[in-house]
Amino acid sequence: MTDPTSPATATTPPPPPNAPILPGSPPAALTGLPGTALEIAQLLAAGTIDTAQAGKLAKAGSIPTLDIANALSTLRAAAEPKEPDVRTDAQKSVDAQFHAGKPEAFVIRYGEPGQEQTMTPELKQFDASARTWLSTAGMPREFGNSLVSAIARVAQHTKAMTPDQLETYGVNEFQKLQRAHGPRLEERLHAAARMIHALDLKQRGLKNLLKSKGIGDSAMVVNMLIQHAQIYHARQGR
Repeated sequence: MTDPTSPATATTPPPPPNAPILPGSPPAALTGLPGTALEIAQLLAAGTIDTAQAGKLAKAGSIPTLDIANALSTLRAAAEPKEPDVRTDAQKSVDAQFHAGKPEAFVIRYGEPGQEQTMTPELKQFDASARTWLSTAGMPREFGNSLVSAIARVAQHTKAMTPDQLETYGVNEFQKLQRAHGPRLEERLHAAARMIHALDLKQRGLKNLLKSKGIGDSAMVVNMLIQHAQIYHARQGR
């Protein structure tokens, strides 16, 4: 009878369940090949295999590596702790009615059609700031685009005005606001100013923009800011 302890018949005990495979060991070390991108992603997330082994498994199973990467991202996102939703019912209702646009969703043009300005580093910085203001304010894409267009029209209208002309322009525009809002104008302007201040704290430059060339004097622009300030403060619970 052969000695069971002799080298000819000695066996290596199987690895414990879920034991990491050593780097470089073949995928065959697993008990059965994973059949889906999600299964391979789960092994990666658990540290059971490394990326090189995941590539071998993907090749063996004809599984696109992009599918594995997407599955791994989904697993990691699901594992991250979720921030509690502390919004009130009123805030949730407002958010449901007005979907804020993402920064890249807004349409901002520089220059007339066919005469677009070159995107210099300074203009790119302004563009990024403008998109941040619109998105942080929670403006829907269409409303934000309308506000951008209104500002562009005002800037075009006032760019050649002298200081005296700008002063007259400001007086006339304020009279329009008084007729439109009556005794509640001061209250509504204050609400818009608080919104602008909060946005400027997060991304500097908005106040300076509104002070330039009569933009902040425009009844059209101010009306839009007043209108959105009501939504903004409702979202903030103020």
